[in-house]
Amino acid sequence: MGHDQNIQRDIALWVIRLNCDDPVERLQIQQEFEQWKAEHPEHVHHFEALKNFNTEMQNLPHQHSINAQTIQYTFDAIEKEQPNILEILSKTTFILAGISCLGYLFYAYFPLQYYTADYRTGIAESRNLTLPDGSSITLSAKSAIKLDYTSTERRIHLIQGDLYIDVAKDATRPLVVQTTQADFQALGTQFIVNRYPTSSTLSMLHSKVKVSAHHSSLPALQRPPSQVVAMGEQININQQGLGKVEHINPASVKIAWQQHQILANDLPLSDLLSRLNAYYDSYIIFDQDSLSEIKVTGVINTQQDLNATLRLLKTQYPQIDFIQVGKFVTYARIKNLSE
Repeated sequence: MGHDQNIQRDIALWVIRLNCDDPVERLQIQQEFEQWKAEHPEHVHHFEALKNFNTEMQNLPHQHSINAQTIQYTFDAIEKEQPNILEILSKTTFILAGISCLGYLFYAYFPLQYYTADYRTGIAESRNLTLPDGSSITLSAKSAIKLDYTSTERRIHLIQGDLYIDVAKDATRPLVVQTTQADFQALGTQFIVNRYPTSSTLSMLHSKVKVSAHHSSLPALQRPPSQVVAMGEQININQQGLGKVEHINPASVKIAWQQHQILANDLPLSDLLSRLNAYYDSYIIFDQDSLSEIKVTGVINTQQDLNATLRLLKTQYPQIDFIQVGKFVTYARIKNLSE
């Protein structure tokens, strides 16, 4: 586990402990927390994010009209009725002994980097922005970006989610959208970047973008250094590097974006479920690796009822089970052969 993940894990644990119900115990934990901060001053920049995270946890029942007791009952059901879910969660980087399933899901909903972003959106929220250089940008639901503008370059870190950008021209400072998988350097104006847990997708609406993969499993001599993607083209980048360039209809893609639809073209089911989690108050738990083998093609309307969407997916892929756990959690899995 990397150093940053250890920090995030520690902070997640502090968040959960600081929200205990016993006032005496909470005071003791607060004193321990202050000592921890004194011993780790290099992490002081995380503390504002921690306070925001705390506030979001406390306000969640009011913001989404969820009774606090209902939340607790939901996660009690997970712990008592779904040992398979706990087995999956125990494999994640943010779970360790002593962190409850409740804490994990709140942390998955509102990760630390989300709160340190310069601009972000909430669940089912989109936001139009004008950046300091004059570029116009739209963030989809549960998306976040961090700006790194210098005298020689304009860099936008897409921390999570999706963005649409209309780039302002600046001959002296190229604009780059960066994800974990790739750099997307604008050679023109309008394009969309979708960031998924293990891949990123570029859809070109106008002009061109130069795409450079950060990592690739291919040998260096077989690895294309970059790819120029033009209007009406789309490319996916994952751990294998640059994918095949596909043709798209720019007008249809733009309309789908405006109508909050997800256009899936052999999209891993795990990536689709990750994006659906950005549009609904409920939460879908799943194993990333097992569901990534199932590819989804079609148009998914994020404005319709989530259960209706899941029923359609189950009709198309009968090998998938969607198990309701309490009122606000769904567990997605591949059926056992014995069932």
